[in-house]
Amino acid sequence: MSLPVQSPPKRQVAATRILVVDDEESIRDLCARVLTRAGYAVKTAASGEDAVSTLAETAFDLLISDIRMPGMSGLEVLERAKTAYPQIRVVLITGFGTPQILTRGQPPGADRILTKPFSPAELLAAVQENLPPAR
Repeated sequence: MSLPVQSPPKRQVAATRILVVDDEESIRDLCARVLTRAGYAVKTAASGEDAVSTLAETAFDLLISDIRMPGMSGLEVLERAKTAYPQIRVVLITGFGTPQILTRGQPPGADRILTKPFSPAELLAAVQENLPPAR
């Protein structure tokens, strides 16, 4: 029996901005819906290029990015995000190459890897594990 994932304290949530990047609209929408309901400020990007543009305009506390996308990969987004915002936390999501990732280990700069398919509870747990301390 798994324990329910509790919503984080409102004070921390209100200050937490999350950018979700995935070329699959259904994944972006699911993440945005779950995280918005939990009280986070969420923006989405459909590509790595869109994510880099969004990161140039707004600072985020947490980046959630698919690894494998057309054009700019999630690993490239991770590298650029960490260069611009060294303190940003990063959760990478993937539905491909899981055995390779597991044997090579977590990419440098990534704080967590979440494999697809994942449940709303798993998403919230990954987010809560990687948030900056409450302000």
